[in-house]
Amino acid sequence: MIGPPKFRYWYREACRELGIKPIQNQRQLIFPKSFYENIEKLSKEKLYDFVFIGSLKVDNATFKNRKWILPFITKYFNENSYLQFTDKNTKKNYDSKGVYDYTLIKPGFVPKQNFGRKLNYFDENYFKKMCNSKFCLCPAGDVHWSYRFFESLICKTIPIVDKECETYINLCEKEFGYKYYLTSSPEFVYREDWVEYNYNLFMKHHTLVYTDISNLQKSLISQKSTIIKKPKRNLKNMFKPKNNGFMIH
Repeated sequence: MIGPPKFRYWYREACRELGIKPIQNQRQLIFPKSFYENIEKLSKEKLYDFVFIGSLKVDNATFKNRKWILPFITKYFNENSYLQFTDKNTKKNYDSKGVYDYTLIKPGFVPKQNFGRKLNYFDENYFKKMCNSKFCLCPAGDVHWSYRFFESLICKTIPIVDKECETYINLCEKEFGYKYYLTSSPEFVYREDWVEYNYNLFMKHHTLVYTDISNLQKSLISQKSTIIKKPKRNLKNMFKPKNNGFMIH
């Protein structure tokens, strides 16, 4: 298996839940069933327009990829929005940006700074706020994508990104056709048809329950457990002439 620790952990957990043997060349982000079932239990009532909960200055690469959210927040966030930076570096000498800013009010969870069992930690406040929002800012992390984009799909909020490359992990996923807004969009309209479309695509491509991956894996396991024995070639019979006098080649 390839990918960052959380990527690999979630895939192994998803396979364990269904009793499926992991495959080594897995490249697609797969969510455990228990994880997205927890999200499905949350209310999807839209109380906020825009939301962002996450780190900003946890490292240089992340800040470089996420700094576009600062002017966006200044322009669009209001009393109906929710903002919460979670990393310690951002909180140092931090000034609140407005009534929508909960950075210094509530504690936050930083996945990158937690390993082992916490890779499967369910941050309920994070997912509640996302489920209660129409739009979620989904900037890249220390690479060109982040889990937040895919999490927003199951939370039924429409992701907003600065660049198209923030919407996929690999070129194969680029072809899935998720609906999202770029920061350059002239307006942001919450569309139920987009939300349902994204949700169905998520379930198809990023779970083992609704995707063909499970059937493929079961097939591979079945094939490996079946030993196909080739018949031994009888060298004596190879050169034994038939009644018509021709040799068998």
